[in-house]
Amino acid sequence: MITLRFRGFTIGKRPIIQVFFEIPALKISKMINFLVDTGSIFSAITEKEAMLMGIDCSMLPDSKVETIGFGGFFKTKIINKPVILTFRSEKGEEYKIRYSSGFIVILAPSNLSSEDRERFLGLTPNVLGMDVLTKFKIHIDKHTTVLELAQKKRKRKV
Repeated sequence: MITLRFRGFTIGKRPIIQVFFEIPALKISKMINFLVDTGSIFSAITEKEAMLMGIDCSMLPDSKVETIGFGGFFKTKIINKPVILTFRSEKGEEYKIRYSSGFIVILAPSNLSSEDRERFLGLTPNVLGMDVLTKFKIHIDKHTTVLELAQKKRKRKV
């Protein structure tokens, strides 16, 4: 059994980990800071992050469910292409999580003033929810965030 350690950091009391986010079909990839959110069922990126990657959110299909956050209910869109999340360990090993379709994009409410919209987009984090976090042991203190993954050693073919 080997253990892979993926180290992040904290900003204030917010545990953060960097993940390489990739949509191969669109030739889009970017290192993204995700909030480790054990209170969230699903992982999601923000509308702002999607726009920075060149994704036109208006072209994405609507999600069937709204997301609940501190500000109330939010509309979401779905990235309907395969998405790969790559975690890189302290020793350079990689662990990939593949979504065949359905990664969530959180949208700013449409009824916000332009000033409130900017504030919303600046304050809303990308989140790693329990759909991803259940694969890891999570260790958080005031300075670091560590995700650990135990894997069986692969047998070498001779």
